[in-house]
Amino acid sequence: MQHIASFRFAMASIVLAIAVICFGTSPVLSQSDTESEQSVEQKEAEAVEASLQAIVSILNAQTAKREAASQLREAIEKAETETDKKELEGKLKLVNEELTQLDEQVVSLATGISQTEGSNINEKLELQQEFEQLIRPFVWILKSATENAREIEHLKRQLLVAKNQEDLASNAIKRVQPMIERADKDGPVLERLQTILQDWEERRIAAKDLATTAEQQLQTRLSERVTAGETASRAFSSFFSDRGRNFLFGALAFCAVIFAMRILRRVILSLIGAPRNRTFPVRLGALVYDLATITTAFGTTVSIFNRYNDWLLTGFMLLLFIAIGWFILKSLPAMFEQVTLLLNLGAVQEGERVMFNGIPWRVTKLDLYTSLENPVLKGGFFTVPVRELKGLHSRPMDQNEEWFPTDEGDWVVLDNGFWAEVTLQSPESVHLREEGGAISYLTTQAFLEQNPKNVSNGYRSTIEFGIDYSHQAQAAAEVPRILRAYVDREIRKIVDPEKVLGVFVTLFRAGSSSLDFEIEVDVAPGTGHLYEPVEHALARIAVECCTANNWNIPFPQLTIHR
Repeated sequence: MQHIASFRFAMASIVLAIAVICFGTSPVLSQSDTESEQSVEQKEAEAVEASLQAIVSILNAQTAKREAASQLREAIEKAETETDKKELEGKLKLVNEELTQLDEQVVSLATGISQTEGSNINEKLELQQEFEQLIRPFVWILKSATENAREIEHLKRQLLVAKNQEDLASNAIKRVQPMIERADKDGPVLERLQTILQDWEERRIAAKDLATTAEQQLQTRLSERVTAGETASRAFSSFFSDRGRNFLFGALAFCAVIFAMRILRRVILSLIGAPRNRTFPVRLGALVYDLATITTAFGTTVSIFNRYNDWLLTGFMLLLFIAIGWFILKSLPAMFEQVTLLLNLGAVQEGERVMFNGIPWRVTKLDLYTSLENPVLKGGFFTVPVRELKGLHSRPMDQNEEWFPTDEGDWVVLDNGFWAEVTLQSPESVHLREEGGAISYLTTQAFLEQNPKNVSNGYRSTIEFGIDYSHQAQAAAEVPRILRAYVDREIRKIVDPEKVLGVFVTLFRAGSSSLDFEIEVDVAPGTGHLYEPVEHALARIAVECCTANNWNIPFPQLTIHR
């Protein structure tokens, strides 16, 4: 489970990098080309004038805030109690923060860049430390690709908050003014109400200035916005004109290194010689060589990206290489058996016999993709990944050991009594043709589970036959001799006499109602197509022999004695 989680984390990083490569270029947004130059200049002049007015208003507000801050500092020095001093310090802190905000608004109006944009470089990503330097450029580019839309949404919210604050201040002023008009002219209430009124006037002016600033920036952003199609078109154009070229050169270099190293590998193995290139030292060297090939290909690609100063693609390749290495490191315990197989040190070894999917195979080549062979099956050449051999065991073969119970053209008898000719046998299925032409199709594994008996290499047909106890005196010698001679003569009329190897008749049991004989006929190879006719003929011949010799054939019967 650990290496699966690591694999998921690595793949997430790779997907993030691929997304950056495809959409990493942030197009420069400009006003629509359809507007006239005069209209553009007029709008720019109006925007500059509005910004100047807003800056003047903000500077006036700053002057008032500085005076208020100065008064608060004097009041803090004269404060008699600690409570009053803390309260005045809190107010001073709030005024200082408002002064900072006003100064930021002036900078934003003058430059057209918000404080949020200026502070992006100081943001710290919450990612694992070892990947932070690689992933930081990708995240920056992804953020910049959506910067305009996010800034528009931020300005809309800021404008709404500023207008709400302005309305709130106006309502407060409207409520305080009637109280001032009715208050005693010389009393402390009037002085306090006037202070409150001045405070809320300053808040209203600050909110109004903030709203003006946000509205100006919002209009600027909206005028620069382009359609999604234009954005995508510019992004892809930029990608293929610059980064696409770098990516193409890197990909070609990667493939060229792999190809050249593979050619060199074949040359080295041919110089070593086929008999020796499957030994353990050569296998170990080939495994190390393959790892070096991948590392060299990655290193060459990174060098090319770095040559063109393309940090994005360089970081992507480094991230990909680290992710693959991390996955391999976490998967090493599970891959140990595969490595031992590749080195020909595992449970399955080259040149031996292994059972795979219920069929015996010869391991002709043990590699990342292992070659298996069964010489008697049609299409009996199989290539499987070495991981498919985990959990299997091979063994040395005997030179007389069969690779399959049958060959094409053989006649077989299955456990269920089915008798047919094998017309095709492959790793997937076996085709069986019955007498008359009907063909049955079995999967190879199902065929083997039926324990096929191959009768094309010779067989013995056997039946049991009984005669009455009235012939008991002849049963030991005369009956077997006569019955054997009769069967031998008649069976040669069905089977080629040269194919009949022997006929045997034996009294093997004194049954409850008969004397039982066993009739056996041995037939030579090449007569599998006569297996069933021979068995049927033996019963017929035995009955004919009994008839010719007046031997009674008994049947089971129940006798009741009173």
